[in-house]
Amino acid sequence: MEAVISGVRSRTHLVHLAAYLRGAEGPLRVTYLEGGRFLGKAHVGTDDIRRFLALPTGAQLRIVDSVGALAELPDEPLTYLSVGAPGIRAWLTMRRAAPRRPIRTVVTDEGLGTYGDWRTRRAAWRRQGIKEPWTTTRALAVEGAVRGLTSTRFAMYDARREFALEPRIRAEFGAHVGHRRPDPSDDRVIFLSSPWVEIGALDETAHLRHVERIAVDTRRRGKRLVVCPHPAEDRGRYRDFETLDGDLPAELNPEVVGASGAIGGTSTALLNLAALHGMATTRVVTPGMEHLETALGTVQRGLLSHYLPSPVTVSG
Repeated sequence: MEAVISGVRSRTHLVHLAAYLRGAEGPLRVTYLEGGRFLGKAHVGTDDIRRFLALPTGAQLRIVDSVGALAELPDEPLTYLSVGAPGIRAWLTMRRAAPRRPIRTVVTDEGLGTYGDWRTRRAAWRRQGIKEPWTTTRALAVEGAVRGLTSTRFAMYDARREFALEPRIRAEFGAHVGHRRPDPSDDRVIFLSSPWVEIGALDETAHLRHVERIAVDTRRRGKRLVVCPHPAEDRGRYRDFETLDGDLPAELNPEVVGASGAIGGTSTALLNLAALHGMATTRVVTPGMEHLETALGTVQRGLLSHYLPSPVTVSG
């Protein structure tokens, strides 16, 4: 199989792709297009690519940093693996280089946003500070690419079967945490933070007050709160709280999975911990971000309600 990968912005994306590639038949050659970023930061390095993509022995991996490099691929059938939506520039580059070449476009999950629509994508980009008309133009272009270029959806959750998990993806995530399972007797509850301060959606002081309220409530319940900062956040923000070492995504971190439970706002990480690992979760409303709940799409609401409890407010 001649495969091309683009759109990776996190190590969890690599795990989704690894689950798909594990079933590849014959010699495997992978061209990996770098460039996926979140809030302007790259969180996936070369070591991450090799570790989490976990290609079989004998597979060839070539890492490129330019879309133009895709024009140099051999003129033979391609499997184009893209995260969230097909990359239009990448697809056009490969098509122009060999107009008659078959291209099988496989789209994997980006996260909770994958289960939204063009309106929810536009709202998410607006929260990240992207201005109009680019947000609407980009959202419509992505929707068009999803509908017009996708050959196969390799989804984590199957909306047609009551959001059943794709077993290959579940097994791939499970391999990274080994035998760790949620432990009700563990005294830790993991707080999954989100980069609301970084995108300018929340004031830092107000955000930390929210975390402190959760910590106090957790102590009242006989547990202790441990913060798992989002990879895009400034970890120093939580100097007054107990935090996890390292920056592994929560779903891939045995220290997270082995805790008694997780708490946080509506997020992909909280959803995945509940679905993949059967973890007890508490979904809280983040003060100042209440609009996130009303902005969810219909499929997103169904997915969240299938695996997570209804959101609650933590008072001081």
